[in-house]
Amino acid sequence: MSPINTISSPLAGQLQHPVNIPSRQLEQLGGAGDIHQGAAASAQGFGKTLSNFVSEVDTQIKTSGEERNKVLTGETTNLHQAMIASQEAGIGFTFMVELRNKLVESYQELMRSQV
Repeated sequence: MSPINTISSPLAGQLQHPVNIPSRQLEQLGGAGDIHQGAAASAQGFGKTLSNFVSEVDTQIKTSGEERNKVLTGETTNLHQAMIASQEAGIGFTFMVELRNKLVESYQELMRSQV
C-alpha cells in the first residue's frame, strides 16, 4: 500500500474532506523533469502572449491619438471614427490593467501559500 499525499487547494475551505491522491497515481502523472519542462514552455508561451497583448494595446492607443490629431487639425471629419478608436483603446487599456492586477494578486497568493 502506498502512502497518500494530501493536496491543498484554494477551495480546501469549501471542501468537507481534503483531496487525497495515492503516490503511485502522482508518479503516473509524469516525472518531475516533464513537469518542469512543460512549465518552462508554458511560461514562454504565456510571456509571449502577454507581450503581444501589450503591443496591441499600445498600437490601439497610438492609433487613437493619430485619429484624434487628424480631427483636431481638420484633416478629416470622421469624428465617429476617432471616438470609436478612443473607446477601443480605453477598453483595451482597462482590460490590460485588470489583467495585471489579477496576475499580481495571484502571485501574492502563491507567495503566501505554505509548502
